[in-house]
Amino acid sequence: MSKRRQLAAGFAAVIACAAFLLLPRVLAEGLDRTYDWIITIETEKLKGFLDQKKSTLKPIIKATISYKPGTGGAPTKFEELFYRNWIALGMRRYKPLSLGNSDQVAIVVTHKHSQSTPEETNAAANAIVRLFVDAYLKGNAVTNVIVPDASMGQIVQNLKQANFYPGNDDTPDQPNFSSLVLHLESTSGANKQTMFYAGVTR
Repeated sequence: MSKRRQLAAGFAAVIACAAFLLLPRVLAEGLDRTYDWIITIETEKLKGFLDQKKSTLKPIIKATISYKPGTGGAPTKFEELFYRNWIALGMRRYKPLSLGNSDQVAIVVTHKHSQSTPEETNAAANAIVRLFVDAYLKGNAVTNVIVPDASMGQIVQNLKQANFYPGNDDTPDQPNFSSLVLHLESTSGANKQTMFYAGVTR
């Protein structure tokens, strides 16, 4: 190979490497499309928190919520929610949820420890609904909710407590009518589920 070709090949490799590093962080997180904003929910089971003898509150789950532009950048810590299963017991807010208007939003659920508990998936489902409504009231659309593969089925079941149900699994030819729709997808992209707000308990 001539010296000129070697230089050209080396230059091309440098450009390719730089392009990869400059990709929006949204792609590095496993999302297959871009969003204006990414809101992250990280759940954690707190050890020894309100752990008094005979306490009916334990275990307490903390859901830490932050958000950042879809193009990357440092996340902004929004709030912490404290749960006992589905019930929110308290909240500590750090900053306002400063999204734009008419923006596309993704909610990403993570667990601080790889193995989530049923209490964590309950808390995550409740936080999803709260953030969905917060974004909606600001004129934005939550176009996708990304959840860990291992938690997907349980979060789908937990969302029924807020009257969200899978759309006509038994009769797929029947249309669904709902003003509130959640599009869930597992982190790997292997599983997807659309949830419709029923308004009444089935």
